[in-house]
Amino acid sequence: MSATKECLENLTRENAPSFIVRRIQKSRSIAQANIELLEICQNRFILKDFHGHHPFIKRIWGSRIIAREARVYKRLEGIGGIPRVLKILDQFAFVMEYVEGEMLSKVEKGSLPPDFFARLKTLINDMHGRGITHGDIREKNIIVAPGYKPFLIDFAGAFCLKGGGNFLNRALLRRLIRVDNLTILKIQNNLLPESLAPEELRQLQSIPWYLKTGRFLKKKIYRPFKHFVRKERRWKGFKGE
Repeated sequence: MSATKECLENLTRENAPSFIVRRIQKSRSIAQANIELLEICQNRFILKDFHGHHPFIKRIWGSRIIAREARVYKRLEGIGGIPRVLKILDQFAFVMEYVEGEMLSKVEKGSLPPDFFARLKTLINDMHGRGITHGDIREKNIIVAPGYKPFLIDFAGAFCLKGGGNFLNRALLRRLIRVDNLTILKIQNNLLPESLAPEELRQLQSIPWYLKTGRFLKKKIYRPFKHFVRKERRWKGFKGE
């Protein structure tokens, strides 16, 4: 057993806080875990953890998300550009590989090489080939590693086709694959538009109805509601409630 594996074997809920270097992401909703950077045996790892949530939330929601996402990562093992889950800490957390690099959202516009998105699309096609869609492709969920190698993270919203799937699930998979692909084209158009092929530009101009509906609901209902909830929280905090 390697020294790193031995260190992870000895990692527990009780001693995990002593290995935390810094918090990468603080949970801002019941659907989000805290993301911690660990350093063990001079190696870095990522801890995705729902332990700090309300007991009801972490048991009903957090434990399901952790178990489901860990299964997705397991199914995607062997695809370059997707980190591995190395240890299930408990029902509320897992430890995964740390990817050195920057979020795509922090990379300077125009600094990416022409083949970056071609490599990212190959990664996503490999993922789709395993019967999995990401469902939440955003610039912050794409890591640009040294050598401009793309990595994809955060599969909490992934859809997995089990076995051959029935007709409805296969139809849903095809639509979700299209959503993933269009999302990548939209990001590419924003960061490196000159690298888009004519056919890809045509695809961006023919957005399917279900994606338009989703964007409308997000803009008109979800975002205003989210803004209202945050405003209420700030007001209660101001009043000291």
